[in-house]
Amino acid sequence: MSGGWSGRQVLSDLGVPAVINAHNDLTGLGGSRPQGPVLEAIAAANQAFVEVESLSDAAGEAIARMLGIEAALVTPGAAAAAVLATAACITGGRDDLVARIPDTSGLACEFVVPSDRRTFYDRCLEGAGGRIVLAGEAGSTTAGDIERCITKRTAGIFFYAPGFSGGVSFDGVLQVARRHGLPLIVDAAEQVYPLENFSKYVRAGADFATYSGKFFGAGSMAGILTGAAEGISAARKNSYLAFEGPNAEAFGRHMKVGRSEIVAAYAALKQWLEMDHQERFRRYRRMLDNMADRLEGFSFLSLSYADGSVTSEPKPPDSLRVTFDRSRSPKTLAEVVRELHQGEPPIILRPHYQWVEPDRNYLDIRVSTLADGQEMIIAKRLAEILEG
Repeated sequence: MSGGWSGRQVLSDLGVPAVINAHNDLTGLGGSRPQGPVLEAIAAANQAFVEVESLSDAAGEAIARMLGIEAALVTPGAAAAAVLATAACITGGRDDLVARIPDTSGLACEFVVPSDRRTFYDRCLEGAGGRIVLAGEAGSTTAGDIERCITKRTAGIFFYAPGFSGGVSFDGVLQVARRHGLPLIVDAAEQVYPLENFSKYVRAGADFATYSGKFFGAGSMAGILTGAAEGISAARKNSYLAFEGPNAEAFGRHMKVGRSEIVAAYAALKQWLEMDHQERFRRYRRMLDNMADRLEGFSFLSLSYADGSVTSEPKPPDSLRVTFDRSRSPKTLAEVVRELHQGEPPIILRPHYQWVEPDRNYLDIRVSTLADGQEMIIAKRLAEILEG
């Protein structure tokens, strides 16, 4: 019996306020908020026990069919997908090597990472015993730089899909990987639109691509590893699915995925692929216009629309960029974002209130994570701060 207590009041019981998230689908802010059919799928899965291994395999097969690729595996986020892809590259699915991970002494375990694609996410490679070898210089890495780093110790190449202007391209890295017979892992965590991004990397020849469920509405603890059947099979042998049983030597027990995360990944992806994305962008535009109308009277502000997502292709805007004339603004940017965060409810946007660079003169209000009407709460609060 519940004793009359309802889980609906859990945040107030814990004294943790709900915030308005105008930053991003950030893990530190809860990732994303599963809606509609996704919540229904989670609730239905939680009403019964299932053989999770069978559920995982069925979901992986269904996801692969939806994307038109060979294979997929639901993981606890894109980071875990990268760890399992790393393990697959090192072990090749061999049982004796699977039992050794993350001890990679004496094994080919180095992964070449272009310096102009370096992010803190590539630390995931080290979770399976991989070692990072940086190639070239930031902003000017070439295919030749990558090739000069390849040795008998190289287990693969790691490529961050969004990238930056200049430097080596995906096609260039793919050609190097093919010439040297090396697997290529693509970090495509946020590459969920255009929809073909879900399949284009592995269709082009990448061995693995990782995606984060939070960017297509599956919440914070679901991700997808996509790839060729052989590679996904090798990744699976290192995962929690291979932990149970008489030969439970896989290291991936700590990356287990429950039935809720598995069905969330499947249901959210299905919903995302069937969604009217043009209506989604029209909704964003209405919210951006609402905020711009409220703030246009401040002469020391410049307003523009921006694409706030980290993707390889431009898309319709989802962010209002508010640029301050610091010589005329009554408050510094740091003061503004701090007051937004300290209000009721707390409002968090880019830059994050904890990380305001001293020379920064703009903030981005991203609407993709907002509920209808929250854009006006933000605009009203921002106006009050600047008028005060």
